[in-house]
Amino acid sequence: MKPLVTTVRALSELATGLSPDAVSSSPVLFEFSTARMDFLLGTDDDEGSQRIVLMREQNNKEHFVPEHLVSLRREVLSRMKSFAQRARAAGPLSLPRQWRQYKHNNFIAFRATSKGDAHESRWITEVLAGDRADIVFWEATTSENKMTLEQFASQRPTAPDLNEVWPQAIAASQEHFARERSQPADVEMSLPALEQSTTKGWTYEQWLEAISNEQRAFVDAGTEKSIRLRGPAGSGKTLALTLKAIREVQEAHAAGEDVRVLIVTHSWALAAQISDSIDSMGLGLLHEIDVFPLLEIATMTSPQYVQDKSSGFSLIGKDSLSGKQAQLDEIQEVLDEFINGDWITYKGQVSEGLCARFDSKDDAERRALAWDLLIEFGSVIGAAAIFPGAGSELKYFQLPRASWMLPLNTREDLRVVFELYTQYWASLDHRSLTTSDQVLADFLIHLTTNAWNRARRAQGYDLVFVDEFHLFSPLERQVLHYLTRDTSVYPHVFMAVDPRQSPSEAFIGLAADETRSSSGAPGDDGLGDVTNFELTTVHRFTPQILELIKHVHHEFPTLDLGKDWDIDFARVESARADGALPRLMSSASRAGEEDDIVRAVQDLYPAGRLALAVVDFRQWSRFSRLASRIGNSGKFHVSTLSGRSDIEGLGYRRRGLVVGTAEYLAGLQFDAVIVAGIPDLNRSTPNSNERIRYLSLLYLALSRAQKEVRVFVNEDDDGGAPEVLLRACTNHLLDSHQGSRL
Repeated sequence: MKPLVTTVRALSELATGLSPDAVSSSPVLFEFSTARMDFLLGTDDDEGSQRIVLMREQNNKEHFVPEHLVSLRREVLSRMKSFAQRARAAGPLSLPRQWRQYKHNNFIAFRATSKGDAHESRWITEVLAGDRADIVFWEATTSENKMTLEQFASQRPTAPDLNEVWPQAIAASQEHFARERSQPADVEMSLPALEQSTTKGWTYEQWLEAISNEQRAFVDAGTEKSIRLRGPAGSGKTLALTLKAIREVQEAHAAGEDVRVLIVTHSWALAAQISDSIDSMGLGLLHEIDVFPLLEIATMTSPQYVQDKSSGFSLIGKDSLSGKQAQLDEIQEVLDEFINGDWITYKGQVSEGLCARFDSKDDAERRALAWDLLIEFGSVIGAAAIFPGAGSELKYFQLPRASWMLPLNTREDLRVVFELYTQYWASLDHRSLTTSDQVLADFLIHLTTNAWNRARRAQGYDLVFVDEFHLFSPLERQVLHYLTRDTSVYPHVFMAVDPRQSPSEAFIGLAADETRSSSGAPGDDGLGDVTNFELTTVHRFTPQILELIKHVHHEFPTLDLGKDWDIDFARVESARADGALPRLMSSASRAGEEDDIVRAVQDLYPAGRLALAVVDFRQWSRFSRLASRIGNSGKFHVSTLSGRSDIEGLGYRRRGLVVGTAEYLAGLQFDAVIVAGIPDLNRSTPNSNERIRYLSLLYLALSRAQKEVRVFVNEDDDGGAPEVLLRACTNHLLDSHQGSRL
């Protein structure tokens, strides 16, 4: 056997659905081999990281899971990761009942997956002695090849000795990632929008001269009221927000006044971009402006996180975006286990609509339910400070329901959701994990205390700016207005919003969240009277791309976001010069589509930065394989994004291909974008939420391009071009071409 040695960080990346063939193009994974073992490591791994050893046959074609489980690779890897986390948690190792564990000394056997596994596969594992809690996955037995732990223990081979080669692998990994982060300037590719098109090396004064009249009106607006700055992708909302924050500091300087300004983001990547933007404007150090993700503010301010550094709990995710994805994965696992176990005792009592969602075999619908549960767990139960225990279920039952919440029509509906919350909470607690929503719920409790009411006079901010406000959940939005100093007036909060962007395929709950924000009760969000500014000039893409984006915008089905959120696209214009008409390439099959995409990469690659944006996350695996195929040709530099956190790990090159799902490309821009992985919206009948989600992601993918867009579909496997694109061809907004007939 030649074992594979990996880590929780690396398994987490693989469990997103990344194709094994695409590992070499991942900016956050590193492969290293010796004569006796292979290694797969992540960016944050060091010599103290827990090690996970997978014993494999020497010539096994499948590197990461037994070959009979390849179709369930994502679920199997996710459970392996979860098991490793549980093994390292303090206290005795305990697995969920549905895993059907069996123990013998240090050996543990458990089901490899909760999904439909006809082989009834079970791992035989061993937790090695020591604080590191290294794991060995010895063997996967099946119903045809059963073995008891006692039998295995009697013939157990010797565990591999990692101590000699582990430091060598870690050193090679750290050298690799350091080299990737320090590419020479002649191959620099700066992906974030602020780096390429916002700063341009201009001073603050130069930018004030260059911005549009609408941006300038926002920058010059008074601060007596909160302002919601609305605009489509590429209209310069982040730039305007940044310039206004600087202006308010300069105005305070001129008046001899002190001012504290906070710019809140959803991610570290965007916070770093804004900080770099301010630094580049030639104003020196503006210590009055703080730029942080909301989660970082919570961990810096909440007493329980500031004072208690030894709780042993680990936070999953570095910011709200990565944290939400991690929570979604955790909830998905608990939900799958519940449906395969305890659900049978509840399903006869819950309402018909909720029962249908639990019983659905569609992975996308199951993912959507997991997202709705995430909102319920964090923004409803967590925000109300309800924890599992005596009397907690009754407290939950008594909470008032609002229109933005998950529809739960009966007490039995509430009961089954609270049981899931209890199992979710217990799963995290057992592994000493905490989530961004749990941190923010605790933070919200602190913000409502007398202690904070006094402290905010010194620690609070005079002005709060929020970029990508549309990404913030109801829980996160409740936090924002407590961050200002003066409690005698409404908070002064300035929000940049693109209501047509859905940053994740799983953000089905976002539409309901936005409805709450435009419910006609302006006091509901605690911001008082809010002034709306609208940007109608886009600077990112050509007029031809803008016309296609307008077309997709108008195709949104009856999505009523309210008058405060609507964008009048009839007034939106592009400030860029004319460019090529976007193209639609229709191939016969997926194989033909992929061949056509390869040819498009060859054609567009010399022009600069290039992206392949995948609309349907369910197709991510095949496109990550395609990324590997393109990268292995040796002609192109290819990076795959399987998560928002991967953006920070990208190598920077002027010329390169970035492959990722549309939601993970949010905030980036490229010279040209290839849009693919569009689901069949013709033969199937998706519900309204699904159609909104996919149109939103199509909108997001198109809006990443500056100069050129090419859209790829296939007829036999995915139903061809959806009606929205066919009508664009009829209206001469897309140039239609016939692709490969393979």
